[in-house]
Amino acid sequence: MTLRELAHLAQQTLQTHAGCPVKRSHVHELLAAAFGHRSWAAFRAVAVLADAGVGERPSDASPQVIGRAVQLGYHQQAAAEIARSFLVFIAEHQLSSVSWSALGAALASPAVAEGDAQDDNNDDFEEFEEVRSAAPVQPTGAALEQLTRSPMLKSSVEEAAESANPHAHFLLAALYRCRTPNPYLYEESLKGRVLNAAERGWVEDYLRLEPQHRKYEAHLKAAALGGVRAAALEYGTHFERRDFIELAERLTGDVDAFMMARAATTPEARASWLRVAAERGVRSALEELAHQGDAWAEERFAEQGDIHWLRIAAERAVEDGDAMRAWTWQYLALEHRVDLTRSTMAAYHDGGQQDGQFYDSDFGGPMYVDGDEGLALPALRPADHRTAKAEAKLIFRKFS
Repeated sequence: MTLRELAHLAQQTLQTHAGCPVKRSHVHELLAAAFGHRSWAAFRAVAVLADAGVGERPSDASPQVIGRAVQLGYHQQAAAEIARSFLVFIAEHQLSSVSWSALGAALASPAVAEGDAQDDNNDDFEEFEEVRSAAPVQPTGAALEQLTRSPMLKSSVEEAAESANPHAHFLLAALYRCRTPNPYLYEESLKGRVLNAAERGWVEDYLRLEPQHRKYEAHLKAAALGGVRAAALEYGTHFERRDFIELAERLTGDVDAFMMARAATTPEARASWLRVAAERGVRSALEELAHQGDAWAEERFAEQGDIHWLRIAAERAVEDGDAMRAWTWQYLALEHRVDLTRSTMAAYHDGGQQDGQFYDSDFGGPMYVDGDEGLALPALRPADHRTAKAEAKLIFRKFS
């Protein structure tokens, strides 16, 4: 049942029980009152109507509905009967409300999993190819199944989208979000190919998904062109449209910074979005920046006590002539019981039963040398040593 059909049915029901004419617009106002809002416009600004057990149902709403009916011009007795019959109607149809914010959170496309498809190649086109080939991620099964179980919810969002609401279009796109269906077997069947049972199942999947995917594309594109940045990013990556990636880069608004980095159209944009993602706590972005030699990222890992990055940060400080910073990293390493000035070079067995173990001449055989040479730190005045040591202790306490 659509929202319009519901309003018509409610109008007929109320007129029958109240014994007086009821305007269709008043049905919407009474609905808003039942959910604690002063008007239908106020309700629609923060929530959508739902059914089938989705969302929050009205509670102890009789006084509000009676009061709103009186405001709309119904006398007290008719208002009381309207409220009684209307609340029964709401209960019978399991009507409820879902806030726009809760709906958006439930349908949000999750960020790419950390560490997924890392690539040391900085070619922006290759990165674009990597992102666009990934199928969009659906909301969690329970949330999606519950939301799609409510025809009224979808109808309410569709009505909002009719008024050129780009965010409503984006939520509809999320409700229809699915992988791109493959038409191959369907087209083969039209040519006369006899399909086995499994292939017929795939064709049925295609026929089910194809119209859904068209709706997904249409609403996602409308949201993107309406200025929703996350929609422009998703449309550009899923439908292989670099122009929409560029649109996402120009727009403002919330967006997954790591996905923006992976889809970026220039190395400069990629680096900028990686920094944003790293500052938001995405470890994969921080790792990628550090591996590219970004000093800020290297120091973030060093501060967290990562010995590998501590050594790199100290080496960079020595190369830059920053003795104070180099000794700060040394003192921080010592807090973690590691001395950067001490060599860790050692010989190891290369192959055989002792492969990877410290080399023992009694066994002989091939070997390799691995480890780090001790870092030669520059001289520092006693007062500066005290300052570096104090700074290291502050960092250690912060990240411990």
